Amino acid sequence: MEAESEPYVRLATLRTLHRVVADLNAARSLAGTLQAVVEGAVHGLGFDAAAVSLVRPDGDLVVAAVWEIEESAFGGPAVLLGQVGSRESWERMLQVADHWGTLRFLPHDRGWAIATDVPTWTGDGPMPVYGNDWHPSDVLLAPMYSAGGDLLGILSVDRPRSGKRPGAWTREALEMFSLQASIAIGNARLRAEMQRALARLEKEQQALRASEESFRQAFEYAPSGMAITELHGEATGQLSRVNDALCRLLGRPRAALRQQRFVDLVHPDDLDLLRRTSAEGGRAELRLSRRDGSYQWVCLRNSVVTDAALARGTDGIKA
Repeated sequence: MEAESEPYVRLATLRTLHRVVADLNAARSLAGTLQAVVEGAVHGLGFDAAAVSLVRPDGDLVVAAVWEIEESAFGGPAVLLGQVGSRESWERMLQVADHWGTLRFLPHDRGWAIATDVPTWTGDGPMPVYGNDWHPSDVLLAPMYSAGGDLLGILSVDRPRSGKRPGAWTREALEMFSLQASIAIGNARLRAEMQRALARLEKEQQALRASEESFRQAFEYAPSGMAITELHGEATGQLSRVNDALCRLLGRPRAALRQQRFVDLVHPDDLDLLRRTSAEGGRAELRLSRRDGSYQWVCLRNSVVTDAALARGTDGIKA
């Protein structure tokens, strides 16, 4: 009977796996999640070394996290960090490997299937004596997929501390762990995407606030009279904003102007001209009423501006 099948060993492994899976879900970043995956594979599953190759946006795989229980004098997985292998080469290796459930085992005598661009390392363990001994060039892979079936990455493990090729129980534990790892990586990626989206939104909001402040200052301190009228809803035509120059021009306080519609300020004989100008855009010369009952000839120019909620008309008025 294999040592790994002893009940007390299984119980200890299950307890360790429970802890490392909790660590996976506790990681706050994608980098932290990937590191928890490789450390969990080493400490929870009885391997001396592990690496995660993550699928990049272009489809190739990059070694994104490595861990070994003790640094190897033969160049362990740490030397692979950051190296990139093509998706095509990885897929070919997975196809040639033996299928152990969802795992893929590539024995040392099939090393020809490993393309030169696939980052690999050779373990420094003893050469096998019996048929189920682990060979330093054996490769055991656990592909990790998203809920939609897309490849997220590949977990590679090496140098089982038992010195044997993993038995059924360890394989099942590795399958379960890789499934939990794929969920954790997917969630970490989603969080990272949300954080990037929030950062972009905050940047856009800052730019919008800066633009609004620039507009406010240009509006308030313009030497010519300016007014904003509503174009929609029950308040259509209502003056929602006026600047000091318009108040001075018409001799009316700001509060009084905001209670009126722009059309109410126009001389009755100029209403048709106002309607044509509003429909066609452009300029017009017309008369606006002042507080003392007189009329002031002005040059009117109107345009439509859009804020975050609705479109409004802006009138530039120059005496």
